[in-house]
Amino acid sequence: MQFRPGIKWPLAAMAAVCIVSGIYYADLLRSAFLRNPIPPSAESIARGRQLFEKDCAVCHGARGRGDGAAAAALPQRPDDLSRIAPPPIFPDGVVAYRIINGVKMMPAFKSTLSENEIWDLLNFIRSLAAKPP
Repeated sequence: MQFRPGIKWPLAAMAAVCIVSGIYYADLLRSAFLRNPIPPSAESIARGRQLFEKDCAVCHGARGRGDGAAAAALPQRPDDLSRIAPPPIFPDGVVAYRIINGVKMMPAFKSTLSENEIWDLLNFIRSLAAKPP
């Protein structure tokens, strides 16, 4: 295949950007295919609620709406977790990835929460969408 003169370098640069982006975001891309292995039982949601109250409610608020006590002091309001789209739009693995690695101002919880705790927390967060305001 022949390219017009002067187009080889831009194509090579674009290919390099795609490859580097794929490598950089490989964990996030893999997480998009993960499903929560813990069923959203009442017990799991209760365990997740305890974790949420301990680690998340100060910023996200008791109902996850981004209105916690510390939210006013933050430069950007925390996400309203009651509005997170369900899978396949926002897969469980991506939510777990954000809990594990943090996002924006939210800290990473990979060193403080176990894998099962992350999935319990996710079950609680998903339950917030079902609750009336």
